Amino acid sequence: MIPNRLIANLANAADAALSPILQTGASSHGQAPPTGEVGFVAAAVLGGVPAIASAWNPILGPAGYHVRMSGVFCHKAPQATFTDSAGNSVSCELADLLVVVDDLTSGGSGQRWAALIQAKMAAAGGGKTLTGTLDLRQLDLFTRWPLFSLPTGYRQGNRDFATCGHSGAPIDCGRYGLIDGQPSPKWHQQAPSTVMSAGGDQLGSFLAHMVEVGQSGFGREATGTTDDWSMTVDELLNLTYASVFNYVTGFGPSNPQPRQTSALSLVATTPRAFRVSDRPIFYYVRDNVWWEDRPPPSGGKPEFPDDGLPEMRGLSVLRIGIGGDGIER
Repeated sequence: MIPNRLIANLANAADAALSPILQTGASSHGQAPPTGEVGFVAAAVLGGVPAIASAWNPILGPAGYHVRMSGVFCHKAPQATFTDSAGNSVSCELADLLVVVDDLTSGGSGQRWAALIQAKMAAAGGGKTLTGTLDLRQLDLFTRWPLFSLPTGYRQGNRDFATCGHSGAPIDCGRYGLIDGQPSPKWHQQAPSTVMSAGGDQLGSFLAHMVEVGQSGFGREATGTTDDWSMTVDELLNLTYASVFNYVTGFGPSNPQPRQTSALSLVATTPRAFRVSDRPIFYYVRDNVWWEDRPPPSGGKPEFPDDGLPEMRGLSVLRIGIGGDGIER
């Protein structure tokens, strides 16, 4: 576990690193300044990964720790189907973003904490009141976490996050990210509620507190292998990274392959095989991005058609691995 004395510095560094990324977009990936939820998620994932890792390593290194981060952006998300509070069978997207922290500081398989995040543009002056049918449906999912299922390609059958035996409550599995728009965008994390006030932890601070694993309100432990919450997190990671890396073989300018509307951003220093389920984790060094000659979207929805490509099953991911000097990098 990262000691508490480092968390404030990590939070400040992450917030400072994300601030220009949210304002200008992931420029290294050709993104324009974001203006909508999808664009801000892309900026945070693609631009935020290298920016935060670069800001954290000088803080963690002298204390005997190292960080490895990866991010995958997908503009679509799997649909969750459940029975709402009125008894109707309904569907909505599971979330916009999955944040995962793998704490390997003690060796072994370590601890995993995760949070699903739904991004929403904040109202003028900050905060948000949810009123639309789809927004309230998503809120119903995030506040109750009733039995739900995911589409073909995922393990079939109902999932029940209440079966997770780890500390915390089902509501800890999800958070809203309220984003103030340009010209001074800020991303604040909020607990699910019909009325969410302005403020709250900025996204960078939220990530820092997740790294201090075990803190209430900053995700939920997902270290298990049999409960539905842990299994869903692992499945989302596997399917997302499988979608991204399916085309690595033969990838190159002479033989480009469609990557659908996904992109990745990775920070690593040594070649490692990419592993998901059997932590230690994801130290994959190639940083090729194929956008079919188009940059990530910046608005609230993709700015180009799907061109008949099959729908991706993945979910945007921001993943953090923390290790000690005695842990394989």
